[in-house]
Amino acid sequence: MRRSQAWEHIFGDSRNKPAPGPDGREIEGRCRRVLERIRPLGLPWSLMAFDLDPFYLNTLRQLVREGVMDPASSLLCVCAGERDHRTLKEAGFPNVTLTNLETRWELPNPGTHQVAYGDVENLTFPDKSFDFVIAHNGLHHCASPHRGLLEMHRVSRKGVLVFEPRDSLLSRWGVRFGLGQDYETAAVALSYDRVSGGWRNGPVPNYVYRWTEREIEKVIRSATPWMLCGFRYFYATRPPSGAASRRSPWIRLGLRLAIPLATVLGRLIPSQTNCFAFLVTQPPLGQGSPPWIRWNGAEPTLDPEWARREYRQ
Repeated sequence: MRRSQAWEHIFGDSRNKPAPGPDGREIEGRCRRVLERIRPLGLPWSLMAFDLDPFYLNTLRQLVREGVMDPASSLLCVCAGERDHRTLKEAGFPNVTLTNLETRWELPNPGTHQVAYGDVENLTFPDKSFDFVIAHNGLHHCASPHRGLLEMHRVSRKGVLVFEPRDSLLSRWGVRFGLGQDYETAAVALSYDRVSGGWRNGPVPNYVYRWTEREIEKVIRSATPWMLCGFRYFYATRPPSGAASRRSPWIRLGLRLAIPLATVLGRLIPSQTNCFAFLVTQPPLGQGSPPWIRWNGAEPTLDPEWARREYRQ
């Protein structure tokens, strides 16, 4: 293989434009193209963020093994696509409702899974309709990621599981040197007809909202101050898919050099990973409340006895 051929094999031919995929499968086509760019980097499959994402699947399986989630649980998966369907099916969850902003979408083989239109920022389901609500790399496409998270929290009975980009020093360095993105231009540029994959799944590239642990806890506690929720975090380093499809060979070369370093650093210091999952669990109704809360049926209020004990009247 000549040197120029090897360069193109590893980094891609910058003259080629990504071929449009079939309608409704543009994200799948994008993932396949990006995966072909990253394969030559020699990374283990566990670090890939495509198809049946191992981080997604393994986190679900871990929660099932620990008894946190039951395969019989009713699940709502928001901002969903075919990969969510396949991953949740592989993890052994038959009772799943998948929603996104597409008004006309369907799964080739849905099985027991149901598909519906749903806006995560304005869900039409009543409070506590599902055991768990899941979002995989979708909330940062919202106009208000916080509102999306709180809607998930509202319609869940037991908890929410969210996979999102994480705000870290390493992530900010990646953006600074062109290996990451502040605005997700790649998702739209590589989509079919460039009309989806951005802000609210539209043609405008969305800002990549990156979360922190402290922020998540403050948002949840502000929304439901009458309950003491549990918080758990799972960490992963993922190759930035957008950089792998950039025309600039220098960016692709930088990606090749940076990924091994970022992977090792992420394993040593989880706080420097660029992606994570967070699980927010809810206590049963009427339990797991601060000591100043008293329940009148299903309504929380300040416990007057606690107030008299703690404050001079």
